[in-house]
Amino acid sequence: MGGVLEKPNTKKCSESGFECGPLRLTWVASAMQGWRVSMEDAHIALPVTLPRRPSSSAPWTQTALFGVLDGHGGAQVARFSSDHLPEELRKFPLDSGAAASIHKQNEQMEKALRGAFHKIDDLLRSGHFAAEVSSLTNQPRDRIAPSPRNGDATMVGCTACVCCVTSTQIVTANAGDSRAVLCSAGKAVALSEDHKPNAPREKQRIEAAGGWVENSGPNQYRVNGNLNLSRALGDLEYKKDTSRPPEEQIICSTPDVTFRDRDHENDEFLIICCDGVWDVKTNQQVVDFIRHRLPSRSDERALEQVLEDLLDACVSPDLRETGGLGGDNMTAVLVVLRSLEAPDAPSESDSRPSLAKVQLLAERSGQRHRVAKASQDTKGWLQVRLRVPGGTSLNDLNLFVSEEKAQLQLVVREGAGDQASLFELKEHLPQAARLQSITPARFVASSGHLRLELSWTA
Repeated sequence: MGGVLEKPNTKKCSESGFECGPLRLTWVASAMQGWRVSMEDAHIALPVTLPRRPSSSAPWTQTALFGVLDGHGGAQVARFSSDHLPEELRKFPLDSGAAASIHKQNEQMEKALRGAFHKIDDLLRSGHFAAEVSSLTNQPRDRIAPSPRNGDATMVGCTACVCCVTSTQIVTANAGDSRAVLCSAGKAVALSEDHKPNAPREKQRIEAAGGWVENSGPNQYRVNGNLNLSRALGDLEYKKDTSRPPEEQIICSTPDVTFRDRDHENDEFLIICCDGVWDVKTNQQVVDFIRHRLPSRSDERALEQVLEDLLDACVSPDLRETGGLGGDNMTAVLVVLRSLEAPDAPSESDSRPSLAKVQLLAERSGQRHRVAKASQDTKGWLQVRLRVPGGTSLNDLNLFVSEEKAQLQLVVREGAGDQASLFELKEHLPQAARLQSITPARFVASSGHLRLELSWTA
């Protein structure tokens, strides 16, 4: 089967945070490449939206931002948007206080979200970010040729489904077919509507702008015989009519914006997923799946496992048997809106950085390294997560790995002195296995976790 892997890459990239930001939100995000030859999704998880410089937009500091961006044609627009969309959103002023009516605040929020989505296209179109966009492109692997225009956004784009969570509202902006769903008293409440080419409003805009909608199979409709969605960031080839405003282009980046008042008694969680999940499960099926597995205590690994299990439940075991369903990249972001029972307080002896999780994923090595079945235990990788003291920044951390001794040392700068912790990794490796390389470590300040991946060979 062309354009897909021989077997799905079910390795997950997950991150989470417990009671983060001024809203004290607990969240988790997980992504899986699946059957696709590369990962093109990105996501946003900002429990506090802080401006980079002092501004009059103080209300943004009380707004959490979560979203999923599903790339197509390449990964670069999704990754670019995940970095720049929050920054552009913060540039729009929001009024607060008694003087600002709810109606005015909603108008400003809608203007900000639509303006930020349009601004992403402006940045991509300007050419000033060409080097950055090119650097975000997936590198070709396994002799799969790269896109002929992988350095720009001419034929590359992404969906964007973003939720702004405040103490009183959930404001959702959506362009494309990623989707946000709220679980309220166990019931699934759709916060966004998919943008498909055959929808009357979408088809009318497409045809008025000179495009057409083609039926390419059962329930399959494509714009100009290509895209199976009608709104997206990027895809500048479909946005060249300078006589039309952004919202009237063949493919437009204008999001629909919805407002939902929070019901603190009944609202349980918010889930945002790309269409790779929604193609397989209904809104209520996803809500039920998560609700029945949601831990009562704040166990970040247990929360991550909930989403990882969801992705595993959606990926196809055989694309021929499922008619292609379950073969897409999959990304999900979960935001828990009710309080979870706090974890046990650490003892004084646990105040130093500790190895919170070392997971051996040798059983999946064959999918990543393409080795023969008989040698699947000869290569693999370790995912390591370290919890660091609260308030630590990336500049306070130094990480050292001894490949020969299979040791990991973390040094944390504290005041005038340094604090070092040494961890033995041999017990987590097969006998005679040797570490080979380390990927760049990722520090998630909101959760205080340092994450890294180490390859090994036996």
